[in-house]
Amino acid sequence: MIKAMKNFTSPAWRIMLATITGILLASQSDAQTLTRKDADEIRVLARERVKGLNDLLNAIANEDLSNYERRYLMMNSYMPSNDQIFVNDGVIVEDDVDPKHKASAPGLDTPIEKYLSNFDLFYTKTETNTIEFTNLVVSDVKVDKYPFVKVFYTQHFKGKSNKDNTPYQPIARVAELRADKSGNDWIVYLTRLAFNSSDAARAVPVSPKPSATYDSLSRKKEPVVSQASDRKPVAKPEDAKEGERVFQELNKPNQAEIQNARKWGAIKLGVGVAALAFGAVTYSMLNKDYKDYKKRIDNPEGLTSYAKPGIYVSVGAMAVGLGVSLTSIFDFKRAKQ
Repeated sequence: MIKAMKNFTSPAWRIMLATITGILLASQSDAQTLTRKDADEIRVLARERVKGLNDLLNAIANEDLSNYERRYLMMNSYMPSNDQIFVNDGVIVEDDVDPKHKASAPGLDTPIEKYLSNFDLFYTKTETNTIEFTNLVVSDVKVDKYPFVKVFYTQHFKGKSNKDNTPYQPIARVAELRADKSGNDWIVYLTRLAFNSSDAARAVPVSPKPSATYDSLSRKKEPVVSQASDRKPVAKPEDAKEGERVFQELNKPNQAEIQNARKWGAIKLGVGVAALAFGAVTYSMLNKDYKDYKKRIDNPEGLTSYAKPGIYVSVGAMAVGLGVSLTSIFDFKRAKQ
């Protein structure tokens, strides 16, 4: 034992220990560049981006849209615009438009523009949505040259291919996303889409190289296409006054007559029940996602850490729902007086 202790205190062991300590400190320094709040925000935004991809594919496959409208949606998804979801036009996608492609293989890497064009050309158009992403699992945020996150999901193409009318099978996919800070907000964009595999899960994302056109538009900070509908709605003064009036009514029920008390009691009870239901459904969905996450990820984090901030939203909604429901009792009592 004494001999072993001497070995651990030898110069060689001291050098190795110092090296390991330096690596650990460096990794901790990288991890500390993001707060927990930042990481939670990035994860929420990443999930929304993947849902945005789901919506984009459904829109392209909608037979009610014109060719121009589909081209508009496709181009704006990877060029600077209000509808952008891909980081730039250099994004590479492992092709899944062909039903025979079910896993990673050489030769499947496709530029985003070509991938969306092939999808538009070969996927059958319908009146209703035929594409659904399920079992979304968001990894924790990691930092390499920039913060990145991966979203694992199951892709369901319920339509058919125009090539040979072959039905698609559900496939496991992974979306890679990078995060950049813009002022006080985080902006998250897709950098790659691939078939899910152990290699894809471990790989560190590489930022796609944009074209000269993209760089030029990005420097000018001008969208490819700007529409009036892209602008955020602005509240009118009369709308603000009406909102203030309703708020005052809700918070001063003692000034209302018996009829108003009964009415507000019914409204509060309805809102309370709805909030309780929302909180319960949200918690159930988060719990389901967490179970899927534990099956896919080694050494998973706890439910509370994984589901932040959604779990707080669900618990808060249930608490608010319970509180609002209880306050409705006082309104009904006053209505009986």
